[in-house]
Amino acid sequence: MTKIHRIEIRSPFVLDRVNCYYIKDSTPTLIDAGVNTAQSFQDVESAIKETGGTVEGLGRIILTHAHSDHIGLVTRIVELSGAEVFIHKWDFEKMSHEGEHGLIRRIEKIRRFFIETGVPESMIEKTLSSIAERFRTFYSGFSAVKPLEGGELFSFHDFCLEVLHTPGHTPGSICLFDRKGGTFLSGDTLLKKITSNPLVELDTLAEKPAYRSLEQYLSSLEFIAALPVTKVLPGHGGPFSNHRKRVEELFTHHRERMDKIFQILKDSEAPSGSTSGTTMFRVANIIFGCLEGIDLFLGLSEAQCHLEVLEKKGLVFSAKQGAIKVYYPVKADVSIG
Repeated sequence: MTKIHRIEIRSPFVLDRVNCYYIKDSTPTLIDAGVNTAQSFQDVESAIKETGGTVEGLGRIILTHAHSDHIGLVTRIVELSGAEVFIHKWDFEKMSHEGEHGLIRRIEKIRRFFIETGVPESMIEKTLSSIAERFRTFYSGFSAVKPLEGGELFSFHDFCLEVLHTPGHTPGSICLFDRKGGTFLSGDTLLKKITSNPLVELDTLAEKPAYRSLEQYLSSLEFIAALPVTKVLPGHGGPFSNHRKRVEELFTHHRERMDKIFQILKDSEAPSGSTSGTTMFRVANIIFGCLEGIDLFLGLSEAQCHLEVLEKKGLVFSAKQGAIKVYYPVKADVSIG
C-alpha cells in the first residue's frame, strides 16, 4: 500500500517545526516544501532518501498555501528535479518574486495597514525593517506554478487526493483528501494544538473583492466538519483524529475572541456613552500584549479579522479619524452569543 511519509523539518520561526509529506509513487510527490534554509533542505533530502527515493526524482510538488515555511525550498528542489509545482490560483500571485521592487511594494502595503490600524509612528519603521529582512532571508518566489481551482484529483497507485479549496488562513489555502481512506492533509487550515491565524488580505482578489479571512475560515471549518475524515495530517504537529471535536474547539475559540474584542470596545466607552473609538492596535495590545516584528502584523491581522465579522453582524461600526480606522460598539448592552 502506498504510504504518505511525514517529514518534520526544523524551522527558525516561533513554530520551530513544519511538516512536508512525501509520497513515493509512479509520480513521486512532495506536499509542501519547507523553509528556505540549508538545514531544511537537508531534512527533506535525508527523509526522502530513507524511503528509497531522491529529491532529484520528484515529479510534482503540491503546495497547501503560499507562506514561506511551506514554499521555501520550491526553487531549489525544482532546479534539481524539474518537478511540476501546483498551488491554488488565489495564492498564485504570492508565489511570484519580483526582487527588491516587489518587496518594496509589499512593504508599502504593510505600512499603510499599520497606519490605518493605529500603530505609533515610532514603531512602524523598525517593524517594517524587521519584516523586510525576514522576506529577504526566507522568501523564495517561483513563477512557473500551475494554478489549481479546487476539485482536481491527484492519482497514486491505490488512492487519489482531491484538492479542496479551504480559504481563510490564506485565500488560496487547500487541503487534500483521500475520500476512500479518510486521510486528510490539512496544511495550516486544521492543526491539533495551534489556532490557525486567518490573515488579513492586503491585496484585492479580483474574483472575490469582499474577501474576509475569518468569515471564509469559519465557512471552511464547517465544510471540513462534514467530511468523513478518519486521520488528519497537518502542516504542523503530529497526526490526529476526531476532526469534528477540533473544529468545534476552533469555533469556540473564535466566538470567545470576538466576545472579548466586543467587550474591549464597550469598556472603551465613557460613562456618558461618548468615545473617541478604539483602534485595531489597541485591541491587539490588550489581547496579545506588546508585539514586535512579524508578530505585530499577525496580532493586528487577528484583531481586524474578528472586527470585520463583528461589523458584518451589525455589532460594531467603524469610522476614519484621518488615516486611522477606529471601531465603536453599536450597543453596549449585548453580547456576541
